[in-house]
Amino acid sequence: MMGAVAMDPFVVSQILSGLAFASAVTSMQCRERRTILLWLVLAAILSASHFFLLGRNSAGTLYMILCVRVLVAAYSTNPRFILLFGAAVVVGFLATYERPLDILALTASLVATYAAFQSNPRRMRIVYMCCAALWMVHNILAGSPMAVAMEVSLLISNAIGFWRHHLRTASV
Repeated sequence: MMGAVAMDPFVVSQILSGLAFASAVTSMQCRERRTILLWLVLAAILSASHFFLLGRNSAGTLYMILCVRVLVAAYSTNPRFILLFGAAVVVGFLATYERPLDILALTASLVATYAAFQSNPRRMRIVYMCCAALWMVHNILAGSPMAVAMEVSLLISNAIGFWRHHLRTASV
């Protein structure tokens, strides 16, 4: 009987981040708001797990809140949820704050909260592009190359999706 092979937590975190990457990029090529958001739920679960493995508990906690928030947003655009999930993000941040870098994760999470509850898919995409830029800077400073690649690709994929679904169709 062979023993289990233990994998380095960093390697596992990068695999999870790669899977989150694929889910997030896929989301931005979808046209329907709900489909975009449901793909982002999967990406959030994988990203949270990635951050927890890196010992970035604040970012992991914020991503778990993001997961629930995006799931709710897939079925509702009620603006009251912005306040509810914004408060949850702040509580999660305060409960897990470890370093100044966590402030950037807080900011990105609050921007994403606003984005998720936009009923206009065009506006939602634009705000998510801002969010991706914030997470990209966070991930550079957190030292996660796969998460940086994910956010860069997400930003590019979102821009392509924006062009395909909102700009190109308007000019045709």
